[in-house]
Amino acid sequence: MSNRVVIVGAGPAGASAAIALARAGIASVLLDDNPQAGGQIFRPRSDGSAPPLGHDARGAVLRETLHQHAALIDHRRGHEVVAVYPGPRLWVAGPEGVYQLAAEHLVLAAGAVEIGVPVPGWTLPGVYALGGLQILAKSAASVPAGRTVLAGAGPLLYLVAAQLVSVGVAVSDVVDAAALPTPGQIAGMARAPELLLRGFGFELVLRRRGVAIHRRSAVVEVRGDEAAREAVVAPLGDDWTPRSGARRTIPLDVLGMSFGLRPNTELTQLAGCEHDHDAAAGGWRVRRGAGYVTSVANVYAIGDGAGIGGVDTALAEGTIFGRDLAQRLGATNATLDAEALEARDRLASFAAFRRALVDWSGLRPGIFRAARAETVVCRCEDVRVADLDLALEAGLALPRGLKLRTRAGMGLCQGRTCSPAIQQRIAEKAGLSPAEVPMPTVRVPLRPVPVAALATLAPTAAE
Repeated sequence: MSNRVVIVGAGPAGASAAIALARAGIASVLLDDNPQAGGQIFRPRSDGSAPPLGHDARGAVLRETLHQHAALIDHRRGHEVVAVYPGPRLWVAGPEGVYQLAAEHLVLAAGAVEIGVPVPGWTLPGVYALGGLQILAKSAASVPAGRTVLAGAGPLLYLVAAQLVSVGVAVSDVVDAAALPTPGQIAGMARAPELLLRGFGFELVLRRRGVAIHRRSAVVEVRGDEAAREAVVAPLGDDWTPRSGARRTIPLDVLGMSFGLRPNTELTQLAGCEHDHDAAAGGWRVRRGAGYVTSVANVYAIGDGAGIGGVDTALAEGTIFGRDLAQRLGATNATLDAEALEARDRLASFAAFRRALVDWSGLRPGIFRAARAETVVCRCEDVRVADLDLALEAGLALPRGLKLRTRAGMGLCQGRTCSPAIQQRIAEKAGLSPAEVPMPTVRVPLRPVPVAALATLAPTAAE
């Protein structure tokens, strides 16, 4: 039996879509691999209390509203989709094992993935992704001890830095690959003044705490014996290629480093959806038409998983989508209609803000040139840049060929960490743009599950 609406992901987009549908009287199943709704941006403590970092009250409101509509929202916490098949049909891994779930309408709100840039020494203990530090602090109240340096580009860099210093972390330096925004970029971001002021607020917190901000610079090497002890910082060119010459060395105990976010396309790929490469949206993104429908009938994509837009865009898209789908299913709610129209008006200003933000701090390909021949690219399988180059010289220019030759992308993370660096290496060696390099493939199951659990399923002919 099919469920009428199944939503994957209880972050801002997925949760707000479920709430909008419920307000119109439409039931849904809301799947999420986390113990609490809200995604990374609204992540609470593991016990459900407010995190030690400065938090957005909208997360608590979102969770409370989900609870109020529990009669129509079947919120399944700790349930992760590991396969998508035509139908659409899902394989879901939950606390009791793996089960199948069919849907008439499948909504994918899978969120974003951080973009890591390999540099010599980035595998040393003490080096984290920015989001990893944020999760530790939010979920477990565990914050770094000792001198902490944060590096990368984009709004996440300043958000995490401001959050950490606000709870007493000794953040000494922020290393930002972007230059100061130009007047034109600031004017574009001012289309959404509340977002621009929020960003200025993060930097003001850092300035008041005496944090040094190094612009148009990047960490190009991490040094240490048993753990990270210092970062080597280089100035960058226009495309963020590290310049030769002067280097700055910064002592540290902890380094957090990420270069923005990209859409998580694993589920949309498994669903058979078509994708396009859009640098402004973070790279590969699912193709969407009117009503957020993908190229596969009755499969929809909303939020950062369909193109990086930020939490405000995700909340707006969830409300708009929920209202539109409810109307197609014959249900209406006058108050919801008004809210969806207001949200649609706000999307234009959010889009203008995003374009200016990308123009200022969006990922530039030159940053990947910080890696050397011996630098590890795929941490799961210990694959180096030199290993990739040998495979490319042998004529294996597609991501699948590199996988077969080197195992890059075949480890536990299934390429979520290394894919951007591998794609860029292929493009540079082949003289292509990243858009001309095929997307990395994904395979079932997306996450490790016991074979015994899969054996209990009754697959269809397609599966």
